[in-house]
Amino acid sequence: MVQKKMFLSNMICNTYQYILMSSLMSLVFILLTSDVHAGSVGTNQEEIEMGRRIYMEGISTSGVPLKAERQGAVQLEGVAAACETCHRRSGMGSLEGNIHVMPIAGHYLFDTQENRPLALLDTREAKNVTRAHAPYSEESLAKAIREGVNVSGREMNLVMPHYAMNDSDIKALSAYLKQLSDDLSPGVEEDSLHLATIITPDVDPKKADVMVKMLEKAFEQRNATQEVHSGRMRSPLDLLPRKLRNWDLSVWELKGQPETWGGQLETYYSKMPVFAVLSGISVTTWAPISQFCEQKKLPCLLPNIPLPPSEKSYYSVYFSNGVSLEANVLAKQLRSDDKKVSKRIVQIYSDDEIGRGASKVLKDTFQESDLVVENRVLTDSDASKTKELLKGLSNNDVLVLWLKPKDLMKLTKLMGKNSPDKIYVSGILSDENYSFVTKATKPHVRVIYPYELGSNRAKNMAMMKQWLKSWQIPLVDEPFQAEVFFDALLMTELSSQMLDNLYRDYLIERAEDMLSVGSNVSAYPHLSLSRGQRLASKGAYIARISNDGKLVSESDWLVP
Repeated sequence: MVQKKMFLSNMICNTYQYILMSSLMSLVFILLTSDVHAGSVGTNQEEIEMGRRIYMEGISTSGVPLKAERQGAVQLEGVAAACETCHRRSGMGSLEGNIHVMPIAGHYLFDTQENRPLALLDTREAKNVTRAHAPYSEESLAKAIREGVNVSGREMNLVMPHYAMNDSDIKALSAYLKQLSDDLSPGVEEDSLHLATIITPDVDPKKADVMVKMLEKAFEQRNATQEVHSGRMRSPLDLLPRKLRNWDLSVWELKGQPETWGGQLETYYSKMPVFAVLSGISVTTWAPISQFCEQKKLPCLLPNIPLPPSEKSYYSVYFSNGVSLEANVLAKQLRSDDKKVSKRIVQIYSDDEIGRGASKVLKDTFQESDLVVENRVLTDSDASKTKELLKGLSNNDVLVLWLKPKDLMKLTKLMGKNSPDKIYVSGILSDENYSFVTKATKPHVRVIYPYELGSNRAKNMAMMKQWLKSWQIPLVDEPFQAEVFFDALLMTELSSQMLDNLYRDYLIERAEDMLSVGSNVSAYPHLSLSRGQRLASKGAYIARISNDGKLVSESDWLVP
């Protein structure tokens, strides 16, 4: 059995090196790190808070906006002058074109070389890591901030502003930097990294089960292959020192009503804090989970959900805006329709958060237009009441159905010959199930489809299907399982790049920078984030159902 797993691990490693643009996407990383430092003790909390305001908000200790000058001409003030703008929330720096913005968290400024960890500066060059320098003091830090001269006496890059900071500002900022990204985040232990995935009630048991199996196998494979084996090809990143940590998966399965989920999550978390939430699945709301993650400053990476919460979140990253995105894509398509015959859009949706959310977006979009948007709510399973929802529809109407397959089936069976010429359904809610399409409705049905189609889709799915076959995991739902597979690869890549800097804020920053790097193994045409973005896919197709039952794009990739 051990030989079989070794064979499968080596086979998949070689496959990755052939397919991925970067060898960093393989599942065979070694985790070796330097010593964990203790946090700052006895530092004045008021002073640290003043330093935080300088760093994050550009507000000086006197309460006025910070002022700085870049390249002898560009004037910066307030938030634009905040250190976080370039050095990021974690203090671990960033890459601006070909300019490396160096880490300035306490370890990187004030520690000696013997205690200072490594950071990977440029993911395009695995050997490009932080260089040695003498420890900073408050005096040398002041000189760097005010005059742009580093601890070695050399002038810093011109992108580094010269700040008008007094001694109080320098002292407060120094106090803040000394504790910034000081202790490793909760969920990181000496020999393990704890991660969780979340399942809400009413999820299809088959999908929940296959998600957990995929994550467990990915973790098992990653843990088994992180050891150095003779004959295994190694990337330059493998050679950087780090501590071996096995990944441990917790499955947080929620029960009952959404208002009780926060308490359940708190119980799970108190028993075993985790570094991040990876993947996850819900068919209803995700808002209580997002709120919990924001409260705990807990990264939540790419769950499978139909509609992300509307509240802005720093720590939650999503594949797309779900049915809200579909509504905006449909609005764009209807506006560009050359025929412009339709005068009315009729929306039929379930009376739940998902249906209400999608229908509201579409109605709000046409609020100022001549096009009438009429809402009809599916609230009862009685056939006579369901048929009432179709009353008065004509060929000139546009019918939009924000419904799941079982409700779509009921509705399409009741449609007569005078059904609307265009019937749009949600690709997310349809769940890859188009059995509701009848012979009469087939020419009229269009799917708002947020995933890739055709040969590009097949190419993206090849690696996942090979991996599933290797581990004898069934293919239950292709787009969904592709998301889970992508999540596992992304987490492997991100944690590898982070080296020993296992800070939650840094994980989010790396995700922003790296989501689009490497070959695409997701069900989406393209995934990318820029700083502050939390939705990785921005568009969808309008597709029809061909005679052989496959989806065929009828539009270009539409980005609203």
